[in-house]
Amino acid sequence: MGFKNSFLLRDPDKTLAIAGVILSLILIAYLCREFGRVVYLLTGVLALVSCLLWLAIRKSHTFEFHIPESRTLTILCATCFFGLYTLSVLSVHFRPELYERPLIYLILTALMAGITACEIFTSGRQHAGLILIQILLLGVSIAWSQLLIFPSLLGVDPWYHSAFTGRIVNEGFISEGYEYSKLPFFHLIIAATSLIAGLPYKFAAMVSVSLGQIGCNAVFVFLIANYLFKSHRIGLLAALMVMIANHHIFMSYWSIPNAFAAVFIPVALYLLLPRFKEGSRLASAILCTMALAPIILTHTITAICMAILLFVTWGALVFYRSFYGKAENYVPLSVPIIFTTAMLAWWTYASDCIGTLIDLIKSGFSIDFFVKTPEELRSYAAVVPLGEQLFENLGMFLFFAVSFIGIFYMISRKRSNSTFAMAWVGMTPLAIGFFSLISGHTVIEHRWWYFAQILLSIPLAVAICLVGTWKFKKPLYTYGFVFSSIVVLSILLIMSTPANIDNHILSPTIGSTFAYTQSEIAASEFFAVNAVNGLSSDFYYCTNPSSSIYIHAYSIDPERLLTLDDSLVSGKFDHDGSIKILRSKWRRETLKRGEVALYIHLGINAYISNSGFSKIYDSPAMTGYTG
Repeated sequence: MGFKNSFLLRDPDKTLAIAGVILSLILIAYLCREFGRVVYLLTGVLALVSCLLWLAIRKSHTFEFHIPESRTLTILCATCFFGLYTLSVLSVHFRPELYERPLIYLILTALMAGITACEIFTSGRQHAGLILIQILLLGVSIAWSQLLIFPSLLGVDPWYHSAFTGRIVNEGFISEGYEYSKLPFFHLIIAATSLIAGLPYKFAAMVSVSLGQIGCNAVFVFLIANYLFKSHRIGLLAALMVMIANHHIFMSYWSIPNAFAAVFIPVALYLLLPRFKEGSRLASAILCTMALAPIILTHTITAICMAILLFVTWGALVFYRSFYGKAENYVPLSVPIIFTTAMLAWWTYASDCIGTLIDLIKSGFSIDFFVKTPEELRSYAAVVPLGEQLFENLGMFLFFAVSFIGIFYMISRKRSNSTFAMAWVGMTPLAIGFFSLISGHTVIEHRWWYFAQILLSIPLAVAICLVGTWKFKKPLYTYGFVFSSIVVLSILLIMSTPANIDNHILSPTIGSTFAYTQSEIAASEFFAVNAVNGLSSDFYYCTNPSSSIYIHAYSIDPERLLTLDDSLVSGKFDHDGSIKILRSKWRRETLKRGEVALYIHLGINAYISNSGFSKIYDSPAMTGYTG
């Protein structure tokens, strides 16, 4: 009883904020000693500022969001949005560079996000449908504008999934012995879309899983936030935050099972929290099963995340009920236990994924388990300018740090047990990704940041509402603050490399175009059809089991393929009888190998010609040598 009345639990938001200040200072000191990089120090500084800002806000904020509705301003904002949307489409259509969206498109997109945010603050509930459509259009534009300017797939892993899906379509069944033979839900969705609509893989993936991710994540984040706060404005703003989140954009054009499986996380949470009440548990259990089962059948990382989130939800509600009184919602312990049991059983007896998990645990979650950069290449690593590092990470760091203000509000005594649980659910994937990174281990952090951005979009929306209505007494000042902050945040997010595969004007060192031009595809076909001996080229293009165009598009035996990365950076080539393929893009971009960016050897074509190799192919995209 004494602990229940403890001052530490009387104001949990204040306690957590003070703890956050202390931990942020410790984190800053730790990062100074271990990393010595400003970009990592920024995480501690931003977290510290957010904690201090909340401690100031909670003392003087009325916590009332009664901004007057204005039908006139709502219509004006909507008109501006569609005007800018038309201009953005035209800017892509008339782009000066065939395979690059112009800078004006990215600026127009950021302005659209800012105008939509202002429209949300002026709108009435009757306008929610129109604004949600605008948010979906914005998300589609950001992702699909990149997909449509390239003739090939975008990304690394999609090449593997394209080949596996093509095999299902051609053979009429799921082949045994492949990594996803027992996790086929993603591929079956695309295969069905391809067969029904008669579309090739790329467009079938766009209209099924890509559109599904954009639509479902926006809609269900809106529904969750609307339920938690009884505010359509917070719900719409949360949906907007999802659409501009850089890792969500990344997963919207880089379509993979991990990304698609995450669609069911907000669906399951929406069904779980408000629906699991006395008298409706059977219906809730059936609906939750329909949402949770596809996660197990789609991807292991998302299934692990969902299992953890279910335990966190149960634990948060039990804690709230124990210390703060009766909870309006109830999630039985059987839900996470049954899900985890089903997940482990499927991995053990059907998909054999449990073996990979055991190997990962044995490796101590070493980063080399996923990414291996040869030591001989590390000495050629490019030095990334500090300004580029800051620009690359600032948007994501702000996204997470500002959301802490919303987290504090959600766990305060002013809110309910549902907001309390959702706050901890949102923090969980962020904590897993961040602390694995700074500890030198890995859980493929960017995929956990994707989960975190979906879930933390709700507290981020709350934080923007809180700060925007704190000191500003006139609605006009609030609109100005919201517009400027969303525009700046949008620019930082949509122009960072995860969200932006084509325009590297602000990230020339670390930006990389993981897509092929028409000339590169034509050259690849030439080599695949005419080569008799082996082929040598850069890792992602030639030998990577996930992305090799020769393995997945032309079914060339991997034993005939050799990696040329070390030769490209050192200038030393072996006379091994293979055809050496040099892509012209490396004159403009750094060569990626794991987390390292490498500059290729200067004058590489002249050097290889003078080393006894004969040029057999020449185009603006590629050159080929033999000897």
